[in-house]
Amino acid sequence: MRGDPVTLGRSGIALAALVGGLTLLGGPSPAHAAEERAFCTAYEKNLGGGAPQKAETQTAPVPETVAPFAIMRIAEAQKVSKQGQGIRVAVVDSGFGRAAQDYHGTVAAGLISQIAPKATLSDHPVLKVGQEKSTVDAKRMVAELNSLAKGNANGLIVNIGLPAAQGASGLDTAVDTLIKKGAIVVMAADWSGVTTDTNSLDVASQVFPNANDSVVTVSASGTWASDPDFTVLPNSKTDVAAPTYGASSTALFGQKCWVDTISTSFASAEVAAVLALIWSTNRGWSAEQVIDRLYSTTSGREGQGGRFWGAGVVNAYDALTRPAVEEAATPPKVEPAPMAREKVDPLAAVRENAIWWGIAGGGALGLGLVLRPLFSRRKSSM
Repeated sequence: MRGDPVTLGRSGIALAALVGGLTLLGGPSPAHAAEERAFCTAYEKNLGGGAPQKAETQTAPVPETVAPFAIMRIAEAQKVSKQGQGIRVAVVDSGFGRAAQDYHGTVAAGLISQIAPKATLSDHPVLKVGQEKSTVDAKRMVAELNSLAKGNANGLIVNIGLPAAQGASGLDTAVDTLIKKGAIVVMAADWSGVTTDTNSLDVASQVFPNANDSVVTVSASGTWASDPDFTVLPNSKTDVAAPTYGASSTALFGQKCWVDTISTSFASAEVAAVLALIWSTNRGWSAEQVIDRLYSTTSGREGQGGRFWGAGVVNAYDALTRPAVEEAATPPKVEPAPMAREKVDPLAAVRENAIWWGIAGGGALGLGLVLRPLFSRRKSSM
């Protein structure tokens, strides 16, 4: 099982983050570039027979300044965060630790622990591991999610690193319940078991669970120009992206290893850990506020986004330090000014009466002048 092997043409972006040093608090030695490690895929399966032979090791596959943790500014973010303290991350994957049969969940858990070393991890295996092919057990996923929903969901981040290729009864309802109870659900945008259709333009309908738009759907991005050729399947519900190739983690049998795939599954683990950094530092925030902060501080750029990148590549340091954009204040409602009171004129009645008396008097005078000749004739004729 290898991250995202479907070939759709190279869709990577070359990001350079000029960050000096990669100091991971609570993790292994910061001098990752000087360490000798095997690739994580050197120990892919544990189907019995004890520990495998020691694999060939090498120094970091990418320069430290453009490694995934440097691009996401993890070392800087850890210095200004509580490093996941008080946050629980449920790893819904292939299982992690020495009892796991597949390397996938162990690498994912290792990435989370490197980024958010004080977060508490819980194991929720959902992968049926086979000699030739492994498949996600959707019914088992429903049971694991329902179990998580029975407890307190505040401060809970559920990382579904292996989405199912087929839905199961109650799967979307289980996710809805977790989100309504205040949890954050993160999911990989695809994985190698999702589809064999290389001409698919959108795998959103083939990745389960897929009915809730509040799920943080994560795709994978590249680290630099010499990454191996890679593609990720386009998913119209993609929200953010994260680089994975060259990140340091832990292999299936406990060895230190380098991630040598560009994998949405490992990207979702990284994003879940970054969310743990944000939430642990802002415990009064709701799940929606934490997610909005993640989205609004990505290293996005015009023309980048949509089915491959969403809002852009996660930037953990900016998510913790960038000043919040204040919404424009709503202008206060202004009560209309009262109409001016008409001044009271104490002589108004007198004036009005005088006018009417003047009219009446004038009329009487006019009538008298008209009738005067008539009365004058009558007197003369007598």
